[in-house]
Amino acid sequence: MRFNWFYLLIGALFFAMLFISSRYFRGSGDAAIGLAQTKEYKINSEKSALVKILPVVPGMQVKEGDVLVELTSQELEIEIAKLTNRIAILKSEQTEKAKLTEAAIAYIKAENSIILEELDAEILQTTSEVKLNETLTREFVSAEKQTTESPLEIKINSLKQQKAKHLLAQEIKIQDIRQERATEQQLLKNQIVLQESELELMENERSNLLKKASAPGVIKNVYVKAGEQVSAYTQLLEVNPLRPTTVVVYLIGKKADRFSVGATVTVSSYDQRRNGVTGKVIGYGSVIELPEILQKSTAVKAFGQEVFIEIPAENNLANGEKVLVR
Repeated sequence: MRFNWFYLLIGALFFAMLFISSRYFRGSGDAAIGLAQTKEYKINSEKSALVKILPVVPGMQVKEGDVLVELTSQELEIEIAKLTNRIAILKSEQTEKAKLTEAAIAYIKAENSIILEELDAEILQTTSEVKLNETLTREFVSAEKQTTESPLEIKINSLKQQKAKHLLAQEIKIQDIRQERATEQQLLKNQIVLQESELELMENERSNLLKKASAPGVIKNVYVKAGEQVSAYTQLLEVNPLRPTTVVVYLIGKKADRFSVGATVTVSSYDQRRNGVTGKVIGYGSVIELPEILQKSTAVKAFGQEVFIEIPAENNLANGEKVLVR
């Protein structure tokens, strides 16, 4: 009986050690321990501006898309107004020159129409004379067909040729005007496109003066106040993301084959397995001393190689929380 109780005690101790090892030393085997981390992001002014609206204070929680600070630049507004007015003038000039082109073409046609009408009238009159002569002389000419043209018929052909030449000259003049004005229109169009591109850049620059939260977070520091004039690249405020987006795992021993770059891993809270999220290994760092929260002993310092894991912002982990990665 003593012998049996001894082995039962040894077995109980063995299972207890297994439980303690799986509960408190889960960094071994196919898993590793790390920390969920995030880095605050800073909001800066890209150019000299005036702080128009500042609706946030330190410690305030913000959602994605919330306005953090609104800036305004009088210099930028003046440049945008000047450029807008310049574009309007160029478009007006383009319209007026298009009207002038049509007016010039209409003038050429009107000027040439007088000559064409005179030629048409003369052709009609000569044709009438030919018909009258044919009627009057029909009894005195032989029934045989004449092989030569009469002077009046020669005159009609000459008048028709003159009319064709005037029409050709008119078309050449119109084409010259269209070509000349088309070059001017193209130059104006190029100027307008260039000015509109510059205006678009300025409007984008103006829209960037409205600073919004890129993700849920908490305002850490505010360095300016409403109504203050700030210079270019001035730091306005700092925001701590509400949830971590990176996990740093510290590998001790040869575990690199289990955490290759691009591999998919499961990240969960060390104490609450239900707070799990899928992550992706994005790279390796150097071998450094483990943070104090991960040290098992204060007397002997442990070292591990950093492994960086990217996790989605939609998670239930806290910044600086101890996590288990499998």
